[in-house]
Amino acid sequence: MATQHAQLVQTLLGELTASASPEELADNWQRVATHFDVLLDRPEAIDALEQTILQLAVRGLLVPQDPNDEPASELLKKIRAEKDRLIAAGKFKREKPLAPIAIEDEPFDLPVGWQWVRFGQIAVIASNLVPPAQHQGKLQVAPDCIEKGTGRLLQKRTVAQAEIISPNHLFKPGQILYSKIRPSLSKAVLVDFEGLCSADMYPIESMLDSDYLLLYILGQPFLDQVKAAENRVKMPKLNQDSLVLFLVALPPLAEQSRIVARVESLRRLCADLRQRLTARQTTQAHLAEALIDEVA
Repeated sequence: MATQHAQLVQTLLGELTASASPEELADNWQRVATHFDVLLDRPEAIDALEQTILQLAVRGLLVPQDPNDEPASELLKKIRAEKDRLIAAGKFKREKPLAPIAIEDEPFDLPVGWQWVRFGQIAVIASNLVPPAQHQGKLQVAPDCIEKGTGRLLQKRTVAQAEIISPNHLFKPGQILYSKIRPSLSKAVLVDFEGLCSADMYPIESMLDSDYLLLYILGQPFLDQVKAAENRVKMPKLNQDSLVLFLVALPPLAEQSRIVARVESLRRLCADLRQRLTARQTTQAHLAEALIDEVA
């Protein structure tokens, strides 16, 4: 039964991700909605739905495109100019030129106004290793603090509480912290505070909407590249030279904000589904206990 359910989930959600346009997505969604109660009756199915939402979002299928939006090509020019300014000011180091993107390497077709870019074009991996003894009161983040695949921080602890002694990266609010160890677990979080993070993590400075970049990092198109690039058998690791070459689907800046808002709304619905499922399972368990007690 569990295997059949998993196959049903995979088939129906696969139809969603195979959609070539928002109109086709709407038609495919109707078929999913028909099986909604059966489809989403267990946590792993809701997890799969949430991952599907992320995948649809970064393909431009969740929100309509606005022809009045400034295209991603213009945004990329502004990002280049800003990076040059920060490099000239000594904030960033100048990087090696990145290889151009061949058409045959593009994973899928993008909507009008979008553009494929390399990760290193729209983000900077910040490295600022400091001794923890000088920052005992700051918060410390390591991979174990982050929930896999969701972008959620599970716990907050100070450097003193973490009892770390080796150098950590000093990060600042607005950066994305991404675990380079076992990267296929997709442990990444956007922070709104200053602190230290494990040397097993990359503090990432986003040059676009940071919330959108986090969604992309958590999505399947990024994860597919991670799985192809991670090295070391016992403890997989994603090196920086590979990360900067990853492909990112870049929407217009205004559309990035619409995508983020839409995904946040749908993920709240997923969270509500999980709560209802938990409540229903608890009620069923109490009912079973009551029946057993009555018979006994």
